[in-house]
Amino acid sequence: MRGKYLILSVMVFVLIYFELQISARTLDLSCNAVHDVGKLVLKTNTATFLGGNNTIFGISEEERVNCLTTKKVFEYGAEYPKQSRIACLNYGGLVIGGIIDNDTLMSRFYYYRTFPKEYRSVLEPASNNYENAISEQDFISIYQDNIDTLSQYYDFSNFGWKSLNIEVTKKSYAWSYEYTEDFVLFDIEIKNIGVDIIREVYVGIGISFAVGYYTGNNIIIDDDIGGLYNVNQLQNDCANEVGNIEILWGADNDGDPIDGEFTNTLTHFEGDLIKSATIVSGICFLDNLDERYKGQIKKSFNWWTTEYTPQSKQSYRELLFDLPSTREDYYHELSNGEIDYDQIYTSKITQYDPSWVYPDQEHSDDISDGFSDAAYLLSIGPYDLPPGATVSIPFAYVAGEDFHTNPNNIDYLPHSPQTYYKNLDFSDIAKNAMWARWIYDNPGVDTDGDGDSGRYVECNGERIWVEGDGIPDWKAAGPPPAPYFWLTQQEDAIHVRFNGSRSETEKDIFTKIVDFEGYNIYFGRDDREASLSLVASYDLVNYDKYVWHPELDEGGKYIVEDIPYSLDSLKCLYSNGCDDSLFDPTRFTAVAPLVTSDSIFYFTKHHNNALFSAISKVYPNARDPRFVPEDSLIDDDFTEEGFYKYFEYEFTIDNLLPTVEYWVNITAFDFGSPKSGLQALETSKTVGLQMAYPLSHEEVVDNGNEIFVYPNPYRIDANYRGKSFEGIGEEDRHVDRVRKINFANLPPKCEIKIFSLDGDLIRHLHHDVPASDPTYTHHTWDLITRNTQLIVSGMYYWT
Repeated sequence: MRGKYLILSVMVFVLIYFELQISARTLDLSCNAVHDVGKLVLKTNTATFLGGNNTIFGISEEERVNCLTTKKVFEYGAEYPKQSRIACLNYGGLVIGGIIDNDTLMSRFYYYRTFPKEYRSVLEPASNNYENAISEQDFISIYQDNIDTLSQYYDFSNFGWKSLNIEVTKKSYAWSYEYTEDFVLFDIEIKNIGVDIIREVYVGIGISFAVGYYTGNNIIIDDDIGGLYNVNQLQNDCANEVGNIEILWGADNDGDPIDGEFTNTLTHFEGDLIKSATIVSGICFLDNLDERYKGQIKKSFNWWTTEYTPQSKQSYRELLFDLPSTREDYYHELSNGEIDYDQIYTSKITQYDPSWVYPDQEHSDDISDGFSDAAYLLSIGPYDLPPGATVSIPFAYVAGEDFHTNPNNIDYLPHSPQTYYKNLDFSDIAKNAMWARWIYDNPGVDTDGDGDSGRYVECNGERIWVEGDGIPDWKAAGPPPAPYFWLTQQEDAIHVRFNGSRSETEKDIFTKIVDFEGYNIYFGRDDREASLSLVASYDLVNYDKYVWHPELDEGGKYIVEDIPYSLDSLKCLYSNGCDDSLFDPTRFTAVAPLVTSDSIFYFTKHHNNALFSAISKVYPNARDPRFVPEDSLIDDDFTEEGFYKYFEYEFTIDNLLPTVEYWVNITAFDFGSPKSGLQALETSKTVGLQMAYPLSHEEVVDNGNEIFVYPNPYRIDANYRGKSFEGIGEEDRHVDRVRKINFANLPPKCEIKIFSLDGDLIRHLHHDVPASDPTYTHHTWDLITRNTQLIVSGMYYWT
């Protein structure tokens, strides 16, 4: 037993962490299912989203962790971009209405707390459910509209709400790829589990936005605006019609400029650290309903505040509290077929308006400005559901960046809403909504084999598919799978070893070819993407072929038509022979191209063509299994883990400090798809991150190094945070909340006890980490006593 003294000069706040152990397949019923592989972080613990911040509806401290990582989750329903602490969602839920025996019934799932029953991922090929996985994060849950269950969260008795006897199966999907990272897709299946037919069923998605930087104490949630935006055309190289996509959107009313400018940097303002919130988010249906139902299905967009509900004169209804509250009122909102005007136009509705009821003038300006909290409802119907029948409602929660373009735009409200609207940029959220629909129904793919592949347009002489065949696909083109990798601690270094057996052999689901291009190794001091730096790259040697098209752009244009060519293939096609060692494709340029009898073209390197770049093969003499018959492979072709030796690589990151943690990840990327317009896709830089200290216990034992504590003495005036020794990635938290003392050179399993000089036990730390975990030599103490009290300055000893 070793004992050392600790000298502390510090005062800290209490900070308690709870850890939950869960299975990767069956999720714990007291945690949060969170989609966090992409840029959009979204909770999914209710019928659609999680309502509000974590203090409502009796959600305990233990329930505020991520089911998959056991880390604390963001306090509000959604965060965008990830790790920005910009909230974009307060709550959201399903509202379903129907008629049984002339009685109007409603199921309102706003407050229905549910838990996913299953988790699947295409990232886990060893899982039993791998074959059924759709995305990198699938959550599946099933729940019924039982009023007794609902009443524990909300009192429905005053409104006479009754059960519809329906069962809802919710499936939600998220990906980390660059073109998919800004949305989460939902597939909601509603089933009649009763004995009566449910007529004229309408399904709505109710939502309340909460947009702004969350300081840890509060968020401004009463200055948001929203509306309905129609995406009917996006500009690419040529006009590209994408069908009718309507987005129910919400955003902060001015983007929170600071001193007249938008900033992504935390800035002191009125006593808080804040930054601008120029994002937008919302929901959209994925079905092209007009085409699918030939006008038989109608859509409604309604919104209301506590002071006012827009109503058309044609379908006016007297409301009890000037907003829908009874089940009849809600059904009216679901089924009225109205498309309400956007919130900012409220003050422009006059008493002589031919279509809309005159707003309450006491509140109309505040509503137009966004200073009156609003709820929104996007709904479709009707459907008839006989007993046992189902209806599927696919939709997406989508986000976009750079929505606000003018820091002074709020000055145009409430008097000039048209000018205000012109200063909003919907292009990013519109593009993301388009990709969401294309993943739901892949354009150009004949899913059911009936000869219909969807709709296309002619663009630069090429056929560009813009819509699918109407049959759901739920497929996203992704990069090659990330390699398996292991970290080994060394003295002042971390050794990285990885195997790309899957990365270099799996075929793309669309092109049916192996599109692997290379690997990137990232390294940083914390797990935020912005903190990771590229330290090494492996890139296949190949080339893009640019072909001249004289008919394009009124004078001709070079375009890439094919996938990259290998050097060997170019030698055989365009040199003096396949063995021509002097052939260099890059000597042909746009100015001096290669001219054949029927074409003109030139070549450029595809990416860097850095074949190894300090990354070396572990088994340089191993056989390439792609050229060996499967029945001819022998044990020597495989590693101990069962991977092909040919695809095993290693790399060492050196010159590191042994007393700080480092984060490492390895991604795989493909060569893109010129015809579909997709750039090269890379696996997520943050999914699969591993942390290690550059000092192994074996070296500690071999060198006779003793266990030690640092910093010792701990000084409150030493500015450890400013020197990046603590609080990295937690800049929004007070300095006293990120302090820590480190124990180093630990064995995998031990007990650490900290005592006062009088022998009183201050804290008992249990260190039990597998030796395979690269962090097992370290343990930290947050300077909190076993009684969750603040530690006082003084001298302590540990064993």
